[in-house]
Amino acid sequence: MTRVEVRRCCESSEGVPVVGTSRVIRPQWLLLATMFALAIHAQSDWVDKSHHKSGFITVNGVRLHYLDWGGKGDTMLFLHGFGDTAHIYDVLAPKLTNQFRVLALTRRGHGESEKPESGYDTANRVEDIRQFLDAVKIRRVVLVGHSAAGHELTLFGGVHPDRVIKLVYLDAVYITPARLELVGRMPPEFVEALGSSQHGSGAWEATSRVNASTDREKRSRALGLMLEQGAEARQDYTKIKSPALYTTVVGFPSNMVNSFKALPEPRRKAVDEFLREYDAMKKSETEHFRKEIPSARVVVLTNAHHECFIDREDEVLGEMRKFLSQ
Repeated sequence: MTRVEVRRCCESSEGVPVVGTSRVIRPQWLLLATMFALAIHAQSDWVDKSHHKSGFITVNGVRLHYLDWGGKGDTMLFLHGFGDTAHIYDVLAPKLTNQFRVLALTRRGHGESEKPESGYDTANRVEDIRQFLDAVKIRRVVLVGHSAAGHELTLFGGVHPDRVIKLVYLDAVYITPARLELVGRMPPEFVEALGSSQHGSGAWEATSRVNASTDREKRSRALGLMLEQGAEARQDYTKIKSPALYTTVVGFPSNMVNSFKALPEPRRKAVDEFLREYDAMKKSETEHFRKEIPSARVVVLTNAHHECFIDREDEVLGEMRKFLSQ
């Protein structure tokens, strides 16, 4: 099912009622959630080669899946982006076990974790993290988050400053109604190009294989709830007291952008306009972060994939090691 087909399925909807509540998932958010639920690229001959232990734990009334790569030193906990799973760190995480005990948590509604009918607001997801750390007897942690996990990093750092050693943002974008509206207008050529660029990494294949094995309908609904309940949260960085590293991506991979030059009009014009709007939004977000946490280290990567820790692993890993050693 292509993005265009998904849009046609959802455009006429007035929203999907959430069982047991009066809330309604807005159509454009359901569309985005459905797009992610359909974005499966697993290979049939895939084998999980990452050396981790896999476990489940029930905290805050929900059963969560996590991975443990072992290691010594302070604990580092990875939080994945919207639509992904803890497996998205299968390649990066083992490279940090020489300095840290490394874990990754799959949030509620994602991957093999439980998909309840409620509790997807940022505050409740942060409580999931706190109770998880308590359950595995971890007092303080280096918290690393990609994409939508930025909300969790920011609120956790503000509410539980005594539990945070350092914060690492990996292109951890805001989830806001304005951003969702813009991403909802993403040209179909972008969706196709982004999907194609995901091939080739063991981490991509791992997280896709796990997603492919879960209930698509429940997953899509859970993602829609997270968008609806999480989009209203403001990123208030002013309460963060711990050192922070903010790695942000401006622009898309050059080979991807160059491929759009051959598009016929008016498709090329639509893509160019989307690029301009998206770049302006990312720059505004970065300046907001700089303003609210002037002491933070900000690293800007140009012409990179949103999953910069896969696309530009050496650079991201180098910046992380430099920041974490200070």
